[in-house]
Amino acid sequence: MLSLKGTLILLLLFFSSFFGSIFMLAPFLPVMLLSTSVYRWITDRIVAIWLTLPVALLEMVLGVRVVITGDGFVSGERTVIIMNHRTRLDWMYMWNCLLRYSYLRMEKICLKSSLKSIPGFGWAMQMSAFIFVRRNWEEDQQHLSLMLDYLCDIKHPLQLLMFPEGTDLTGCNLDAIHDVTVAYPYNIPQSERDLFTGNFPREIHFHIRRYPADQLPTSMDGLKEWCCLRWFEKEKLLRAYYQGSHSFSDLIPTSSPVQEQSPVQEQSPVREQSPVREQNPSRHEVHRKAPIWGRGWSQSKGQSRVLLHSSALSWIQRQDQVGTQLRARLPPCKSRGRVFLIKFFSIIYWTFFVIGIFVLIWSYSLARWYFASVAIFFIAQEKIAGGCEVMEVALHNRKPSQRWKQSSNHRE
Repeated sequence: MLSLKGTLILLLLFFSSFFGSIFMLAPFLPVMLLSTSVYRWITDRIVAIWLTLPVALLEMVLGVRVVITGDGFVSGERTVIIMNHRTRLDWMYMWNCLLRYSYLRMEKICLKSSLKSIPGFGWAMQMSAFIFVRRNWEEDQQHLSLMLDYLCDIKHPLQLLMFPEGTDLTGCNLDAIHDVTVAYPYNIPQSERDLFTGNFPREIHFHIRRYPADQLPTSMDGLKEWCCLRWFEKEKLLRAYYQGSHSFSDLIPTSSPVQEQSPVQEQSPVREQSPVREQNPSRHEVHRKAPIWGRGWSQSKGQSRVLLHSSALSWIQRQDQVGTQLRARLPPCKSRGRVFLIKFFSIIYWTFFVIGIFVLIWSYSLARWYFASVAIFFIAQEKIAGGCEVMEVALHNRKPSQRWKQSSNHRE
């Protein structure tokens, strides 16, 4: 049975992204020809304005409670965010966390390539330079490398959200890795279809662990083993969470009182201890789900066995102990009052924006011609060029200075 509230919210999200792509983002496409860095600066801020809308609707209209424990995000630093993928909407729920602890304009997400074809949402994701993957590592590796090199070259303060259970975590100018565990203590909507029926999550719990880049392994094999161990600990944490009181705070030894909790957020200033591990094992066996791009660990089929040698495991354990001492529980970079005002004005702005565009299209033939022309452009450019983000990187790499840099790297 359809839910009126859920249907209206999804319609507002669709039309706001659809009209926003055409009337707010598309006019700045010519800037890409002049300067890709200026184009990226402008479009990131426009997209960030829209990203506040799902956060506002979830919390202010639907009353979803968001609980955040663990380490804070350091505003402005370049990080890779790795997170378990329990539902198809985890990446959207993550915006509730980033709105408070970081800046939404910094986030880029690795998503399956089929999403870029969705009118409105997909067009905005292309212009936001999200990274689309095809679940073919030979193709994805090259595309991922090109996108990251471009974002680093223009000095974009990147926060890259990824869902794979094992990935290349090396990157230029990386400040930290944030391991985010998301859980749903009550109902767990699996897809957008559940939202139409009013099956919204009553609560969303995030637990964050920050690992400074200088405390991470430097070799590829070390990073792979480190990531596998994180997922082994994550599964243990989730198992204890769902079998216990459905609270991450109850699973962490406390050393100081928990700060005052708000209706939509809980902060835990306590230190987190790593799960107990074997002492001096010759080999440490970690069972994990087979890595599948864009699918949750709970949905993967089959298991693979990763063997961690005692030397690698002991090194990771030592770094975990050092990292625990260095990780700081940071307060949100935005106050509660500021977050409330952002959410309130987001709902007001986008509601009147959608209504205004409908009136504009209905009243003026020029607006209808512009609307149709831009929609056709978005469809055609994806078929021909592969997407706005592909054109953006290609234009950047065609600069003389960039071609000289690439030729120098090739000679080396």
